[in-house]
Amino acid sequence: MPPLKIHYESLIRKAIGTTEGREKLIRLACIVCEQESDDARRNRCAACGGALDAIYDMERADLPARPSSPNILHHYLPLLPLSERRHAHWLGEGNTPCFEVPDLAAHLGIGRLFLKDESVNPTLSTKDRIASVGLSRMAELGIREVVLSSTGNSSTAYARGAQLLPGFRLHVFVGRDFLHRLNYPDSDSVITHVVEGDFGKAGTMAQRFAADNGYFWEGGFFNFARREGLKTAYLEAFDAMPLQPDFVFQAVSSGMGLLGAYKGAIEYREIGRLSRLPALMAVQQQSCAPMAHAFAQGAETIVDEHIVRNPSGLAYAILRGNPTGTYPYIRDLCLSSGGRILAASEPLIHRAHGLLRDSAGLRSCFASATAFAGVIQAAQDGVLRDDSVVLVNLTGGDRPTLQTPVNLTRWEVAA
Repeated sequence: MPPLKIHYESLIRKAIGTTEGREKLIRLACIVCEQESDDARRNRCAACGGALDAIYDMERADLPARPSSPNILHHYLPLLPLSERRHAHWLGEGNTPCFEVPDLAAHLGIGRLFLKDESVNPTLSTKDRIASVGLSRMAELGIREVVLSSTGNSSTAYARGAQLLPGFRLHVFVGRDFLHRLNYPDSDSVITHVVEGDFGKAGTMAQRFAADNGYFWEGGFFNFARREGLKTAYLEAFDAMPLQPDFVFQAVSSGMGLLGAYKGAIEYREIGRLSRLPALMAVQQQSCAPMAHAFAQGAETIVDEHIVRNPSGLAYAILRGNPTGTYPYIRDLCLSSGGRILAASEPLIHRAHGLLRDSAGLRSCFASATAFAGVIQAAQDGVLRDDSVVLVNLTGGDRPTLQTPVNLTRWEVAA
């Protein structure tokens, strides 16, 4: 079987000029086999199982030069999977700082360094963008009962959103060891299910629960509304930077944020806001780096030797030991853009965390520090040069000890 290839360019170009007489048309198509889908609730291709995504007519993507309000969903609506402006339920996320740190760039021996600080979002995480676009799309489709699973950030963001928007009911599944990362109060709109197992087992249980009860499975990585939400962080950064980045760094577990960045960069190139794609650099922590190990071996897929069972590490948010379903996408976008998948050691992550605090005044989480550790590693290895322009997406900050749900439904996993 040939390696997976992502076909955004082909799909986007086929859609150009196809919406004559329509205000907005969202085409759903598989980014692997290019087959279109007419089922608005699907996230995966019925033919090949590949990821579906929203494709827009770039000739009609009339994006204002400057935002007219803080509402990022209204500003970026031409490039979001919402047909009507009235369904864009903005939850206060976005407009996060993107700033240059010349002293830190000089310290590392690279040209220019820009940091996108997502820790100022409402739940201190870039995942607020997921909840905003995800819930807006669900509202447009009439979906009200949703099942999801995460290591904490996505669930916390979704729970906040569901408590702000009336009519939603969420079933949040979480592995026992990640319960402390769910930072939201009990409410009638959010039911929390704790699985006696790891992140992967919680996800499996969640999908089974959704199927058994006829609820909408949110989909994780394969929910393109997630990726479209995360894409907005990069669109904001590209708009804010005085020049184009040569390299973009982000820490990854499934890699959905980086896939969103890749699509956003292609769309921006198509409408003339970028002249080229940046090299996309995915970074994992060495203690849980199945993608980085597979990439270093030149493997096209994750095999048993790459899988990390019972993963541990500093960065809880990216502890995914088995990214079998998503690795081929991240591998391809890194190779296609001239990037790489890296693994950062724990000492290097600690060093990155300290530099972000002392040199940039940021209290980033360890996942964000992992992304910056990748910059340090790439600079040491000579991948970055003294004229490189680097953008780092710092996806969140450490949440202080906050309220966690108390009313729990517990599930045992059969051995």
